[in-house]
Amino acid sequence: MSKLLKTNDSTNNNLGYDESMELLLGFSSGYLHSKMFQTIMKYSICDLLEDGPKHFSEISKIICFKDDSYCYRLLRYFVPFKLFNESLVEVGIFSKTSLSTQFSKNGPLKNMGIYYSQDHHYKMFQSLPITLENGISNGPSSVGLSNFWEYFDLNESYKKLFNGAMMGYTTLIDNALPKVDLSTFDTVVDIGGSHGLFIGKLLESYPNIVQGINFDLETVINSNENEKYQHPKLSHVSGDFFISVPESDCYLMKYILHDWSDEKCCEILKTISKSIKPKGKVFIFDLILDPSNYSKDGVCKDIFMMHFFNSKERSLIELKQLINMCGFKIDKIDTSISPSLTIISKQ
Repeated sequence: MSKLLKTNDSTNNNLGYDESMELLLGFSSGYLHSKMFQTIMKYSICDLLEDGPKHFSEISKIICFKDDSYCYRLLRYFVPFKLFNESLVEVGIFSKTSLSTQFSKNGPLKNMGIYYSQDHHYKMFQSLPITLENGISNGPSSVGLSNFWEYFDLNESYKKLFNGAMMGYTTLIDNALPKVDLSTFDTVVDIGGSHGLFIGKLLESYPNIVQGINFDLETVINSNENEKYQHPKLSHVSGDFFISVPESDCYLMKYILHDWSDEKCCEILKTISKSIKPKGKVFIFDLILDPSNYSKDGVCKDIFMMHFFNSKERSLIELKQLINMCGFKIDKIDTSISPSLTIISKQ
C-alpha cells in the first residue's frame, strides 16, 4: 500500500512540475512566442499549408530562408501548440490544422494575427510594468504618442492593419446575427463601424431598414474607397461620437465601450441620448467578464485596454452601473454569444 501511495505522489509531483514548467515558459517567454508567431504571419506560412502538406525545405525556399534547418525549427516550435502537424511517417513534412486555417487566407484571423504581433505593440508593452505601478496607461506615451489613436495619422500602414483586424472581429461577430432583431427599426447606425461590413450584412437581412449608416472617424471613412462595403441603402458618414451622431432609432456599438473609461463612455452614451428617437435601442457588443469563469481572451483584452487606452473590460455589475449612471436602462443581456450582447434604451 505504501508503495502504491508513493507512486501516486510521484505522479502528482511530476504533473505539478510539468504544469509549472508550462506556466514558467508561457509567462516568462512571451516575447519569444510573439516574435516566432510574427515570423509565421510575416511569411504567410499558414497560407502555404492550405494548399497541402509540404516539406520544410520547400517552405524554406519559398520564403527565402538561407538555412532550411532554421525553417524546420520554426515550424516544429508550433507543433505542440497545434498550429501545425508534423508527419510521423516522414519527419519534416508539415500540414495545416484547424487552428492554422484560422490564421490563413481562408480564415478570419489572419489580419488580427498580423496586427497584434507587429512591432508597435511589442514596443509599447515594454512599459507595461510602469502602467501597473502608476495606475495610469503608459503604453502610447512610452513610444512618444499622446494617445493610441494618434498613430493613425502618423502611420498609414498601421491604420490599414488596424482596419483589417477590425474586419476580422466583424467576421467573428457574425454568430451574433441570429440574436439581433432589427425588424422594427427604420434607421440603423453602426457607431465605429469601420468598413461597414456588419451594417451591410444586416441590410441584406432586413429589407425593412430604410437607411443604414456606417459612422466612424474621418480618417477611417476616407481611408480607402475600395475597402468600404457597398449597398444602396448604406451611407458612410464621418464624425466624432463625442460631439454628435446621426439621428436614428437603433445604434450598434461593437467593441467600442471597452476602449474608454467610464467617464468617456458616459459622454458617448449621452451623445447618443440626444439623437436617439423615441423607443430607440442601443445594441452593445462587448465582452463581459465573469468572475466565476474568466476566459483567457477576456483577461488578456482587459490588459490591452488598460495599457493602451486606460480603459477596461467590464463585469456584469460594472456594466449595469455604467449604463444606469448614463441615463439608460438594460432591456436584455445575452451572454450565450461572444462578445456578449446588451440591449439598452433611455430611462
